Amino acid sequence: MKVLVTGFTGKVGYEVAQKLMDKNIPLVCAVRNPEKAKAEFGNAYEFVKLDFSNPDTFDEALGQVDRIFLMYPPGDNLQFASFLEKARRHGIQHISYLSLKDVQFMPFIHHYKMEKLIKKSAIPYTFVRAGYFMQNLNDFMCKEIKERRRIFVPAGKGKTSFVDTRDLAEVLAEALMHPAKHRNTSYIITGREALNFYEVAEIMTDILNIDIEYANPSVKEFKEFMKKMNVDDNFINVVIGIHFPTKLGLAKGIKHDYQKVTSKEPTDIRVYIDDFKSSWI
Repeated sequence: MKVLVTGFTGKVGYEVAQKLMDKNIPLVCAVRNPEKAKAEFGNAYEFVKLDFSNPDTFDEALGQVDRIFLMYPPGDNLQFASFLEKARRHGIQHISYLSLKDVQFMPFIHHYKMEKLIKKSAIPYTFVRAGYFMQNLNDFMCKEIKERRRIFVPAGKGKTSFVDTRDLAEVLAEALMHPAKHRNTSYIITGREALNFYEVAEIMTDILNIDIEYANPSVKEFKEFMKKMNVDDNFINVVIGIHFPTKLGLAKGIKHDYQKVTSKEPTDIRVYIDDFKSSWI
């Protein structure tokens, strides 16, 4: 048994690698630049080159593993159908795929198409359909929170089902370690409560002892400000798209699959904020 972990340098892939290492599961981390990864992370991990836009990298990445944690990376000209065909030929036994909550209602997004491709490949799978990452607060929202003490995203007053990426990683790793129990299954993983960003700002204020506000910008205001900050247009549109379902009141659903899989309660957002408080202070 050996697992190929894609997206290692991202919020979820890194946590999946940690969960597998904690259980002494052999793994290799797929990155575009192994030398750069070795320089940053040292010898604690084994790395292999994998570029989803370059099929020449597929055989080496797949040659020594029998299971895959798979996520959709940024980039253009991604050859996922070819990658999945190579995976099938290499005898991959299971894929844990990080997907999106309510994906089945959104045929226009890449996760919907990816789930279809994985099913078509006939490789056994587990789809982990994630709620809204808590870690977005210490990722692309971090600069505004730290420098201007505000949450600045166009999400309106809607609530969203926040989830800790560490919880997602736990379910994804569990499916890789015990694939027979989770074969061809989809799980919706959320936190224990849906919150709006006004409530998140209040919680952050309480825990950090710093006044944090939710600015609730319009889409126009958000775009104008981000352009002034020289943020890439594509990224601006991605952030708007991520928060559009919340603005419409469509992102507040809470599910209990995490409890079913792990027999534990999901991480409370207050615990997450306390764990990562050094990011914003």
